Amino acid sequence: MNATSLHKRRGTLAMTCLVVSLIAPACASPPPEDPAATREIPAFEIPARKPDTTYVRTIAFGDWGTGTKSQKAAAAAMVARIQRAGGAPNMILTLGDNFYPSGSKSADDPIWKAYYEKIYAAKEFNVPWRPTLGNHDYKGSIESQIEYGKKNPRWQLPSRYYKFSYDLDAGQSVEFFAIDTTPLGWRKDDTEQLEWIEKSLSESKARWKVVFGHHPMYSHSKRPYNRTLIRRLEPLFEKHKVDLYLAGHDHVLELTKPIKGVHYVVSGAGGGPMKAYKVSWTDKSYYAVTRGGFVWLRISKDELVMEFCRMKGETQFAHTLIKGRTGAF
Repeated sequence: MNATSLHKRRGTLAMTCLVVSLIAPACASPPPEDPAATREIPAFEIPARKPDTTYVRTIAFGDWGTGTKSQKAAAAAMVARIQRAGGAPNMILTLGDNFYPSGSKSADDPIWKAYYEKIYAAKEFNVPWRPTLGNHDYKGSIESQIEYGKKNPRWQLPSRYYKFSYDLDAGQSVEFFAIDTTPLGWRKDDTEQLEWIEKSLSESKARWKVVFGHHPMYSHSKRPYNRTLIRRLEPLFEKHKVDLYLAGHDHVLELTKPIKGVHYVVSGAGGGPMKAYKVSWTDKSYYAVTRGGFVWLRISKDELVMEFCRMKGETQFAHTLIKGRTGAF
């Protein structure tokens, strides 16, 4: 596909708005209200970094590949947060919907340069990217997203689902499990992947277990709970003591209160304010906001710190898990 085709793809939504505007006052809906504008953010404390301690750091975000100024603004906020941290993270986690509206067509698709390489060209992003796949990616070629890693080693997507780990102190580790939730949530049967998840979690000796995928199980945005994923995954997460599940799909930031020992985060705001969804801050939420942002994670042997960062790269809320302790720091 040539550059002209890419511009046509990007312009589809804009053309639709132009046509609709002939018969309606406006095409775009007003941006959703951000609960952070009217609700008091809970007090939080971020534990100081300890000397001679090994930390694994990452940014997690989904629903990002639009090529818009809004996506670029979110990327700039990530750079600001990384610079404040005093060094690049160990990796970047993407939570699916890497390219709107229809994924990538091939490993040579111009969308890679326009939506990924140019927007994340800063040196702060020159670390391994560990992607997952979203429902919009399934509208294109899944194989192309796997193949692209052979051209650009920064993009590390070896298969639809995979795992990797990092060493911590005292012989401990954190293990990450990337899953492909589109077939898990919609197909009647995805036995092969479910068996892989069960086996991988059961065999893991990691101190921390973090699962990440595209679709949330619990979210208080515009979609109901994903009952299929809850039925298929929650028993495995509980049985094998998963600490954290990261997802996107809903274009918000949310941390729910733990459910059966598992913490659930939605970080689908990587496309910035223009992609924002409405979200409700309920009594089941520690935190729920919209209009752009991402999650910064810092993990040591004993602490897992989640920082919810907004469009200036500032931390608006944080929550810390202490291994062996229930609740926040």
